[in-house]
Amino acid sequence: MLWVLVLLVAAGLGLAGALAGGTLRVRWSWADAGAIALALLMGLSAGYAVDRRPAINLAWEWGGIVLAYLLVRNLPRTRGESTALAGALAATAVAVAVYGLYQAGVETPELQRRFLANKAETFRLMGVEPGTPAAASLENRLLHSTEPYSTFALANSLAGFLVGPLVLMLAAAWNNLTNRDGRGSRAATLALAVPPIAAVVICLVLTKSRSAWIGLAVALLVLAWRERKRVRPRTLALAAVGAGVVVAALVAAGLATGRLDALVFTQSNKSFRYRLEYWTGTWRAITESPKAFWQGYGPGNFAAAYLRHKLPEASEEIKDPHNFALETWASAGLWAVVALASAVAIGLWNAFGPARRKAGEAEPQKPDALWNAPDAPPASPGWVLACAGTGWLAVLLVGDVNLFVPGLFERWAILGVSWGLAVACGLPLWRRRPLDPAALGAAALAVLINLTAAGGISIPAVALAFWSALALAMNLRDDRPCGVLRGAGGRVPAFALTAVWVALLGTFVGAVGPYWRCSAAMAKAEDALNARTPDYASAEAYYERAKDADRFSSRPWRAMAALDYRVWMEQGAKPNDFHWRKIPIEMFKAVDPPRAPDAWAVHLERAQYMSLVLRHVASSLSPIDLTKYRANVVESSRKASRLYPTNASLRARLAEASADIGMTADALKEGKAALELDKATPHADKKLTPAVRTWLEGKIPEWEKSVPRAQGGATTKPKAPTGAK
Repeated sequence: MLWVLVLLVAAGLGLAGALAGGTLRVRWSWADAGAIALALLMGLSAGYAVDRRPAINLAWEWGGIVLAYLLVRNLPRTRGESTALAGALAATAVAVAVYGLYQAGVETPELQRRFLANKAETFRLMGVEPGTPAAASLENRLLHSTEPYSTFALANSLAGFLVGPLVLMLAAAWNNLTNRDGRGSRAATLALAVPPIAAVVICLVLTKSRSAWIGLAVALLVLAWRERKRVRPRTLALAAVGAGVVVAALVAAGLATGRLDALVFTQSNKSFRYRLEYWTGTWRAITESPKAFWQGYGPGNFAAAYLRHKLPEASEEIKDPHNFALETWASAGLWAVVALASAVAIGLWNAFGPARRKAGEAEPQKPDALWNAPDAPPASPGWVLACAGTGWLAVLLVGDVNLFVPGLFERWAILGVSWGLAVACGLPLWRRRPLDPAALGAAALAVLINLTAAGGISIPAVALAFWSALALAMNLRDDRPCGVLRGAGGRVPAFALTAVWVALLGTFVGAVGPYWRCSAAMAKAEDALNARTPDYASAEAYYERAKDADRFSSRPWRAMAALDYRVWMEQGAKPNDFHWRKIPIEMFKAVDPPRAPDAWAVHLERAQYMSLVLRHVASSLSPIDLTKYRANVVESSRKASRLYPTNASLRARLAEASADIGMTADALKEGKAALELDKATPHADKKLTPAVRTWLEGKIPEWEKSVPRAQGGATTKPKAPTGAK
């Protein structure tokens, strides 16, 4: 959210310049209108989301992405400044790739060594019970996943960020290779460009992201098709052979060193099957109701809707559909998809389309002539590049980075030094020949193709790799209306836009301010609890302050329940202590709309807390109170299982809770469903633990004997759970 505020401030500074100068100069295309409509629809969708806080925050992230796109469209005044921004984007990709290589070669082996030296401690820190399927999955990932993820959470996200700038760098290198004229030595320019390009290529290969590889291939084929009339077919054929040799050499080296494995190629069908499972569940969620179809669920609310329709054999509880169109649809409905498609289609047409000019207008100048035109507006590409580099320093403040954390200084230094070296090596490449807008269009296309099978359209770093390339491609089209920076009149348009900006800033502060105040109070509460002598009274006061600050957040209520349980246990878990009686109330408030009514994990947390409490106080409760609290466990367990109906463990927990209060028919139904789901899923981490499976197999015959046949006894065939084949 702080980065979004920084973007709003940047927009305000731009408008202040227009007001001071008396002239507002803008670039405009219908692609921009599509992007603005997309941001507005995302903002509106947050208003009817079930879980409001993530919806509000993520809607503003979408708005920040579109705002960054508009700033890139309108702030650069000349080709040189747009080219400098493109170069800064490429240098950032190089820096991230270099750190990814360092991570794969140094950090990951060290992490694996530490894990093998102390598995128990790692499992404890990760909250995983040893010997469970989750522990086996974690161990497999730590020891056998060699792909880098650099500054991202996933290798696929890293690949989505790298593929666009890589296309741009390869296109710029090809432009210099096939043109003798230009500034400086062609051989020296290309020689300097090889190391940064190689770093990105190698890192992209090591990510094992097939969708990014396909995006790279398609983008290069599009550029080759455009080049078919400019260069000889023999030259293109030689380039294709050379690219094939390089790829083959990288794959062979990866296989030989163990950084790649044959499964990446032989199990592509499995990866595609996983995507089909995700998309099937997503489509069922979208078509669940007319409201979902037309309006979506709101940003950040897809996961809960998806789990209601997740196939039993699907592998993950995904937070996005791994497809940019479906993610947009699930977030803000069909019209948001139309807005996104319009922005993409018009933007790519502007990037690749033919030159346009009005009747009687002179032939547009070629980029070579515009590069040094005597009447060109004043440009500051050097300042643009220098300011881009200060992002390395700004992350310390805006990103709240503590360089004294072990390992963090090395990472920060690698990123900064790599960025500087990339700029030094790349400057001759960008200066020698004007940058072709089609190269940026192909870069945007590569990212978009990757996003058809990977998440990222709402992840700012990945999304901006697409939107920035699209914006810069249109900026460089001097021969089309989308690239012309026009004066929009005097101060009146600037004042109108300033009024819109003030409204946006006020809305942002009103929507996000409560979240910031809540987070600040939560942080102070954690500090009080983590002190050498925990201050429970201060922590409770801060949690109360957090509750009052943000009525959309469930975090303070859950944290207060955890605090009450901790205090109660430390005071001897006495039945007459009031702390334990507050826990069910606080956990109920955590799922009370509009906080998190569809969060299955929070409902499960409710059931777990109440089960833990009953272990200590059950014997001291009256039969009526005991039944009431056990019913609380059943109610929250049932809610969790209905929100995630294909989860075998939740069904087994509901079966146990139902049996505890004598609901034997329900226990039998849920127990059979749990065993059926356990059998249906091929994924070890989704199966029941051996102990639970054995317990159910022993209990079901008992329950069948005590349940009349008409209520689901031995002769009644169990009904398949929702979504089961």
